[in-house]
Amino acid sequence: MISRLSLPHPFSFDAVVRSHGWYDLPPFSYDREKGVLTTSLATPTAASEVTFRIRGGRLEARSDGLDASRLRALARRVFSLDLDLAGAERSFAHEPVLAAALGVRGGRLLRAPTLFEDAVKILFTTNCSWAATRGMVSRLIDLAGAEGRAFPAPDSVARFSTATIEKRVRCGYRAKALTLLARRVASGRLDLSTWEDPGRSSDEVREAIVHEHGFGPYAAEGLLRILGRHDFYALDSWTRQQYRRLYPGPRASTDRAIARRYSRFGPHRGLALWLDMTRGWHQEEPPDWPEPSPKTQSPGLE
Repeated sequence: MISRLSLPHPFSFDAVVRSHGWYDLPPFSYDREKGVLTTSLATPTAASEVTFRIRGGRLEARSDGLDASRLRALARRVFSLDLDLAGAERSFAHEPVLAAALGVRGGRLLRAPTLFEDAVKILFTTNCSWAATRGMVSRLIDLAGAEGRAFPAPDSVARFSTATIEKRVRCGYRAKALTLLARRVASGRLDLSTWEDPGRSSDEVREAIVHEHGFGPYAAEGLLRILGRHDFYALDSWTRQQYRRLYPGPRASTDRAIARRYSRFGPHRGLALWLDMTRGWHQEEPPDWPEPSPKTQSPGLE
């Protein structure tokens, strides 16, 4: 089955795919030369491969296991096509660097096919290197994913004990947070769609995420950024180091300096920071993912 979608302006397929590290985590796979992004989804009977590419000026989603309606919804989510960035355009109108970045890259971040996948991957980025994150994601898919290819659904994760997940996924203390999250979602006690409810304020959603075991401020704000809410900065060690590379100054005052520089952009301040910090990512080669300091990633997990 094939679904083709019209695209907003501006839109860059490569810039959205490489907007952050998700394209480098399975089950995503990106062939930049061919311009094809691939992932796998669990269906009632098997794991179904889905491919995305630009064809004839439209976004094409293709899969043998999904119908056109689901493919369309999936493409809209993965490429953040429903985001309204008019407010950001107005905010950045008199900032040439930010306006240019938004004009070229569009301000859209790559999302996973489900919010559960986004949340688990955020959890797996806390207090560790990128190589460790990739390893944890890969082992979780091997353990619980359909055919060892698709990212597992909450109920697939929920049937494993915390001890089994800790041993097989080798995710340390994150095992308890993952088990609790999966069981709460699978049982219906936690409805993740409420985190995407446009009627709720960003503060309200942030508090709801932080309420979950293991999700500190960094994880909550990073997840909000992926969802297109940029009221926060999601500061980690890489962001702080990158800021001081671009704007040298005392390390101790970095967080205050970031707030002073970007707070004037209001609800788009986090996007302003992210576009500024990643301005060099979309010129030639993909970035080398950082090896973060365990002291500065996620206070909620320290």
